[in-house]
Amino acid sequence: MSFQGNESAIVDGNGRVSFPLSFRKLVPNEREFYISPGVNNCLHLRRVGDYEVWRLKLDQLEQTKENYDRRRKLLHNTERVVLDDKQNRFLLPKGLKEWAGIDKEVVFSGNGDVVIISNIEKAAPYALSKDDDFKGMEWTL
Repeated sequence: MSFQGNESAIVDGNGRVSFPLSFRKLVPNEREFYISPGVNNCLHLRRVGDYEVWRLKLDQLEQTKENYDRRRKLLHNTERVVLDDKQNRFLLPKGLKEWAGIDKEVVFSGNGDVVIISNIEKAAPYALSKDDDFKGMEWTL
């Protein structure tokens, strides 16, 4: 199973956001996820099994002080979220929400086993433009 595509969503006044239908269809029976800090002040949302794989990869990093500190900071700021009610909403943890600069609107972007959640400005550079030709990547298309 691989998440792909993107969808925007509104964050309500209580800090809740609905998990987009296009992603819910891929994991219809899952209600529990883990959310963690990601690259470029974006959030990473993982299914429970994918979180366990990610955590094990962190455990296997070379044992340096720098890696220890990074691992500790990532895991310290990772939280479990549960989809509620019929709208499949979840509460964005306040600290992560502030760190990611999320206010009223977010973009959910599929990236394999991770759903990236970012504020609308951070997602803008990844929208297609007429100038995008993917030159040099012909082998992938």
